[in-house]
Amino acid sequence: MVVSKSDISKQRLKQQYLILVLAKLSFVFILLCGPNGSATTLLKLDIDQVAREAELVFEGEVLNHEVRTETSTGLINTYITFLVLDVIKGDSPTATIELKFAGGTLNGETTKVDGLTIPEPGEQGIYFVESTSNNLINPLVGWSQGHFLIKEIDGERIIYTAGHNPVIDVQSIASIPPSIKRPNAILEENSDAAAGVLVDNGGEIRRQRLQVNELKSEILEMIR
Repeated sequence: MVVSKSDISKQRLKQQYLILVLAKLSFVFILLCGPNGSATTLLKLDIDQVAREAELVFEGEVLNHEVRTETSTGLINTYITFLVLDVIKGDSPTATIELKFAGGTLNGETTKVDGLTIPEPGEQGIYFVESTSNNLINPLVGWSQGHFLIKEIDGERIIYTAGHNPVIDVQSIASIPPSIKRPNAILEENSDAAAGVLVDNGGEIRRQRLQVNELKSEILEMIR
């Protein structure tokens, strides 16, 4: 049997298509289930680590959501445009910045990454960006650990975690000697904050809640 060049080309195209489909399915499985087929596993960081490892830390507001399908992989990602209100660390040359988060809903198809919180339209917050250029599943350091919300309560701008728990204090733990410092644990819930961030779970702690300027001051101390 004689096989023409066109037949060989068709076979190669079919092979390339199958490889692309398998790669897409494998990547989606990892996104949704984690490397061990269970929930996404993240290391609980110190708030000092979050501040140090961030390329950019800024106060911002979500202006726009745009969900796109990547042409190379077919994966769904959400591109979020932030208005940069204040730069705490790093440099933002423009008044807006676009960050990509894996997952989203497009044309009735939803991709959700376990443990990943996509900033909501109109949201204001403090964002610790790991990289503005690398292709990451979540661009924020430690995922929820680098994501703080700002809510105005009784005329005061109060800091909340990504899980909507009010923050009452942020304490640097970099000075704790390694010999007595607790080893980093596994982050169990996507609403968990970094070590050193004290939250009020359900109004049990009767203390003043942390305001925006107080968090900024703490961050500046950590990165000196």
